[in-house]
Amino acid sequence: MRKYLSYPILIGSLSLSISVFANIATSWKIDDISRSTGYTVAGENKANHQFGLVKHSNTCGSDELYVSWSSNSAEIWSLAGQTIEMDAEFNGISMSLPLEVVAIRPLVGDRHEVIMGHVFANPELLDLMTSSATVNIFIPEGNSLSRHFNDNSDRFPLSGFKEARAEALKRCYSKSS
Repeated sequence: MRKYLSYPILIGSLSLSISVFANIATSWKIDDISRSTGYTVAGENKANHQFGLVKHSNTCGSDELYVSWSSNSAEIWSLAGQTIEMDAEFNGISMSLPLEVVAIRPLVGDRHEVIMGHVFANPELLDLMTSSATVNIFIPEGNSLSRHFNDNSDRFPLSGFKEARAEALKRCYSKSS
């Protein structure tokens, strides 16, 4: 009798584990960007805010930070090439991220997507991302460029980061060969 009783519990447990893993894996999106591979997660406050990294096919072992933020500033094009100081907070550990505006993309109406990067993550930052549940990204209000952005903060879930990074690395190697 016990065999029959424990079998449904085992199946139920396995189903729950698979669905939890599926939810973690789907929070990160992996995209091909020319010969590079981006892996990002959407913000909790604004779905069009993205945080993540990019692996370039010529340097698969490195990870370039990638942050995408929304703006409806009429002067948005003046940000091209500028460095935006953003702050990141991982489980109580804060750091500054000086990110360069690498692209500005028109969206619908007067909205634009500002894409920032050109900073490579060091091993300590990657360890923080692996061990943290979330990261809070802020554009400090004292920053003169913060006026160009609709929201000055967002929170990003980091569950599934390790799996997304492994998949991005696999894709990167397949592009470089």
